[in-house]
Parts: sequence; structure tokens; C-alpha cells
Amino acid sequence: MAWNKQWMVAGAAVVALAGLGIGGLATARQEREAPGVSLAQDVVAAASAFETYTRGAGEISPAAFTDGQGVAKALTAGSAYKAEQLEAGMIAYGAIAALQEPAFLDGVRRAAQATSREAVVERLLASPESVVEIEGVGLAAARAQVALQGRGAPLAVAGRAVKQSAYDIQRQTWSKGPIADNAGRLARVKQLSTAVFTPGRDDAGRLIQAATGAGGGGFAEGGAVFTPVTVRSAALAALAVLDAAGDADVARLAPVLSEKKTNFCMKIAKLNLYQCLAVAGPHYEDVFCLGQHALIDTAQCVNDAAGAGAVAPTAAPAPPPRPQGFVIPVASVSPAVMAEGSR
Repeated sequence: MAWNKQWMVAGAAVVALAGLGIGGLATARQEREAPGVSLAQDVVAAASAFETYTRGAGEISPAAFTDGQGVAKALTAGSAYKAEQLEAGMIAYGAIAALQEPAFLDGVRRAAQATSREAVVERLLASPESVVEIEGVGLAAARAQVALQGRGAPLAVAGRAVKQSAYDIQRQTWSKGPIADNAGRLARVKQLSTAVFTPGRDDAGRLIQAATGAGGGGFAEGGAVFTPVTVRSAALAALAVLDAAGDADVARLAPVLSEKKTNFCMKIAKLNLYQCLAVAGPHYEDVFCLGQHALIDTAQCVNDAAGAGAVAPTAAPAPPPRPQGFVIPVASVSPAVMAEGSR
């Protein structure tokens, strides 16, 4: 079931995800209490596409490679993402994590009070990098960085294991057999790579748990490594706080939801996958293509975007898992800032 409403962010309490079969009265009450800060459907769908792909592909195991059918199934899971949506989803996923930083939310509101909401919004849309001028952005970027590294690292581990299995399974007779319908298999992978992911009810719950629980807090102000992607995650979060990231704003968000280097990296990963599959003969070569180009290359894009080569910020241990549900806590706004905003 597709989401049919925006994510509503209650500035001092919760994020309510409507339209997913939650009790009508409770949902309506949460929407009335929310001040109107939201993330558009397409933005949240992209974040869910990123979480769903990295989780599912990260669970691919060499144990699945017992015959050609197992290889084909894993190849489907490993190649099922649209590069542009995954790129936007990476930024959106980081933004949801950044929204958990109280100091940053306070800083965004203070920036709007110092000039005007409209001025800050226009500046962020024209130059997402201007978000670094907002107080608390280092903490927000640190949360985005940890969240993204938490998706990229397991994907890379899975990719290395799959790639190694391409050599290991060559001792098994079936792995040396020819791939059936080679051209059709490549065509199906290309089709999967153009399909836009539409999240359902289970995807929503997993996104909530994963994106808001990343890191668990305890970040140092100077700990973040700013990258073009973590900066855009913080900028998107700031726009959400300023009620400028809803459905009506999607067209204007394009510069925030895309980053040139990451976009190129994702597209090259796909191109390399296509070229590898085009010349693959036996099944074990498909396994190699899956491990190297679908998993390792994509993980490298995510990790590079998160600044994984630099020293990662230190986070306190994560809290116990939250119960499943469709409301998530977000950072509180300090009473002083709330009082100033109501004048």
C-alpha cells in the first residue's frame, strides 16, 4: 500500500505517518497537534527505497548460491534500485537522522528569527552549502554521517563475501553451466534499474526504526566530516523544520536532493554491472558481477558520500530498540526558542 500523505513532523514531540492503517482518531489528533513541518511523499519514498535496498541487498549470503535459480534471485535483489532515487534517498535518509538533533533544530529557528523564514529557505534552496552557517549543523551532519555509514558498511561486507564466493563455488559443477537466456536476464536487470520504488506499510515501519535510531546520540560538535551529501542532508532537514520540504516544494528541492559526484558514482556502478553481465557466461561469473558491481560498487558510493574514509564521529551506544509503530520521536525544541517563536 502506498503512502498517501506527507510525513508530519511535530516540532516538540513526534513524527506521524498517516495513511497506513493507524487508528484514525489517534492519527487525526497527531496531525492536529503537528505544527505543519513535513517531508513530501516522494522524499520519504526515496528514503525508504534507500533503506529497503541496502537492508535487503546487505542480507544476500553466499549460502544462497546452490544453483542457478539461487544466483538469479540474489541478482534480482542486488540490482533492484533506480540510481537517481537511491541518491535522493541517501540524502533524505540522512536528513531524517539529522532531524533528531535538538541543537540543530534550535539553530534553524534562531536563523529564521534573525532574518526571516523566507530568506533562510531561499538561501538553502539556492545554495544547500549555506546550511553550514546554522548553529548545531555539525551535530546534525554527524548524525547523518553515522546513519549513512550504518547502511553502507554492511552492504560492503556482503559484497565482499559474495565476490569471494564467485571463486569458491567454481568447485561445484553447476556453477560452470551456462546462464539461461543471457540477454533476457540482462534486460530484466535493466528494467529493475528503472523502476521507482513505492513503499508499503512494512517498509514505513522499518524506515522509522532505522533512520531515527542511527547513532543513538552523544555526538561532539566538531566530530562531523562534512561531505556534499551530509551537507545536503542537513539542508533538507533545515527546510523541513522551516516547512519548506512538503509536497508543494518537491520541484524546488531538486538541487538539495542531488549531488553531482554521488550521482555519477551510482550511474557508473550500474553501467559496470550491465557490462559485466553482458559478457558473463557461467553462473559463477554472474555471482562475481553481483558482488563487485551491484554490491561493492554501490556500497562504495554510499560510504564515499558519508565520508567513510575520514574519522567517523563518536556516538554513544544506541538505546534499546523501540516498539514497532508509525510514530517516531524527534528532537525537542528548547523552551526559550519556542517562546521567542511565539512572540
